[in-house]
Amino acid sequence: MTNKSINITIVGGGPVGLFLGICLSKIGITCTILEKRTEPISGSRSLGIHPISMELFEKLGIKDSFLSEGLRIDKGIALDGTNKIGEIDFSTLEKPYNFVLACPQFQTEKILEQEFAAINPKGLIRGADVSSIQQNDEKAFCRYLKEGEELILESDFIVGCDGKNSLIRQEAGIFYGGKRYPDTYVMGDFEDNTDFGGQAAVFLPKQGMIECFPLPNKMRRWVVKTDEFIRNPSQEILAELVNERLQHKLGHVKSTMLSSFGVQHFMAEKFFKGRIILCGDSAHVVSPIGGQGMNLGWIGAWKLSKTLSLIQSKPKNQCNLLNQFSKSQKGIVKKAARRAELNMILGRKQRIPFLHKLIVLLLLKTPLRKIAAQQFAMKKLIQI
Repeated sequence: MTNKSINITIVGGGPVGLFLGICLSKIGITCTILEKRTEPISGSRSLGIHPISMELFEKLGIKDSFLSEGLRIDKGIALDGTNKIGEIDFSTLEKPYNFVLACPQFQTEKILEQEFAAINPKGLIRGADVSSIQQNDEKAFCRYLKEGEELILESDFIVGCDGKNSLIRQEAGIFYGGKRYPDTYVMGDFEDNTDFGGQAAVFLPKQGMIECFPLPNKMRRWVVKTDEFIRNPSQEILAELVNERLQHKLGHVKSTMLSSFGVQHFMAEKFFKGRIILCGDSAHVVSPIGGQGMNLGWIGAWKLSKTLSLIQSKPKNQCNLLNQFSKSQKGIVKKAARRAELNMILGRKQRIPFLHKLIVLLLLKTPLRKIAAQQFAMKKLIQI
């Protein structure tokens, strides 16, 4: 069985599924991606691409497409209300990727889909509605509907990249445990009417955090901490909160996206069961404050591709290799979750403003500021 060729079914053609498809195709492992959506997404959604992901893109030969479409963020500033209290300078990090790249998710998926199609032209099947999976000692079987016809795809492994409500995880019977935080937010993308240019800004008024990130095409994302979940967010609500805390007006500025979200941290009990494997949000979700989630999915997909390559040459070690992958990725996710939780705590409504400001000053006005930059940029989570 040495050097037996394997093939993979990936369920979910979002950023993680497409990235995994590229990783596998680049090392000669056959794969098919089943995606329920008939068309690519159109919203901005996740946007932060961290240095570790740029390093992975370079190894895959796809970094230039992202650099040409994304917006480089070299610095983030922290403000107490409207007064600057410190900054995080990513330029102090190791080159060449000493920045965070802002790239709307629809553009990220477009790039990844084009790159995947270039090496695997028929590998993505859109409009494929997966209904069930089965497995035995030798194979895994994925049943799906395509244009009213029921089809079965047979492969050596099925990888669920189908999000936090993963059907693949549920079908495999893998427990998904965790907790929901009390924190809630409203966010929107607006035409940029600030003076920050390419800088990110984090405001820390006593009423709660406001984040403000630049986007391509002279847009800017605003994320505002709220006291409770807002079911029907509007431009008026977000603008009122920003004006109340910062005296900055957004009421008549063009907006392209508005949404509310809560925060949670969940992780699968295990990342594989037999020939069923989980990756991305189907395996773990962390707080989106700090923008780590999509990048964590890419790290997991990269590590999984290396694991599947080893399984191809050493099939008898399949279980041990998947256990090592699961244990390693879980450790990375736990570290990232702690970082995200710290970001949330710093952004909550301040009970003791003086103490809160002192903590921020310690982080941004002392040698700790370089560590803060490393933490925010997801440095030292993994060696590749």
